Amino acid sequence: MPFFSVVIPTYNRARLLERTLASVFAQEERDFEVLVVDDGSQDDTLEVLARLGEQVRVLRQSNAGPGAARNLGIQAARGEYVVFLDSDDLWFPWTLASYRQVLEEHGAPTVVMGTSVSFRGEEELARMAREPVRASLFTDYLASALDRTPRTACVLAVRTEALRRVEGFTPLRIVAEDYDLLFRLGTELGFAWVRTPVMVGYRRHDGSESTMLESSHQGMAYQLMQERLGRYPGGGERRRERLEMLLYATRHVSHVLVEHRRTDLAVDLYLRGLPFHLEVPRWRYLLGFLPKVAVTQVFRRLRER
Repeated sequence: MPFFSVVIPTYNRARLLERTLASVFAQEERDFEVLVVDDGSQDDTLEVLARLGEQVRVLRQSNAGPGAARNLGIQAARGEYVVFLDSDDLWFPWTLASYRQVLEEHGAPTVVMGTSVSFRGEEELARMAREPVRASLFTDYLASALDRTPRTACVLAVRTEALRRVEGFTPLRIVAEDYDLLFRLGTELGFAWVRTPVMVGYRRHDGSESTMLESSHQGMAYQLMQERLGRYPGGGERRRERLEMLLYATRHVSHVLVEHRRTDLAVDLYLRGLPFHLEVPRWRYLLGFLPKVAVTQVFRRLRER
């Protein structure tokens, strides 16, 4: 049985997938299997994978989105831990070895989260140097609530049986399905946050700004709804920690929406989070956000005259 199962969902990214897999096969740590879940690709993805032979286990499904694809990989995984990687991103040679070092030195935490660096051209990653492994340790994920370091939830290694226990990712086609998973893993014993070295190169794409903004709003609205329905673990005792993280993200996304002229979505998100913000008050946001929206709109109209 391998120590790691590397699960890579993919959809119509044959050329980028080749580069991603090359970074996996260049790992110093060798005790792993690779599962690529083809989410109904219509390009030559399957031909690319066929050339790799037994180096890769290929799973197929009709197009159902990345959450459902990752879940198929979770169910087929034979490793003790599942490590997730998107089919356009890249690992550094030390990535899996760093995950394993953290797991072995810190009592095998259930969840390990790394850090990433964004890039457009792969040459940008050449400047990244290997640093000593340094991790922050918490009792569980919810215990990290007050740490304001930006979270890179797509950089995860999780104990396989825990993923199955919480039933993996939501199959809904939403953004931030990885953050939703982290909340559902919130009370699983042991969370390690790897600060150094950087573990993943996150490939940036040019896309529709409107679509990305709407997806960000949708993802936050979904998480707020899950909390309202009591679907995240920890009960009343851990509610404050959940809200600290949820509302911090809500405030950030709502401000971004205003900056990008989607005040409709920003106000909607403000209203969805309002009952929670009254419970964990941030008065500057509560009292200042709507006036900020109004003033911003006035100044924009004046500039456009």
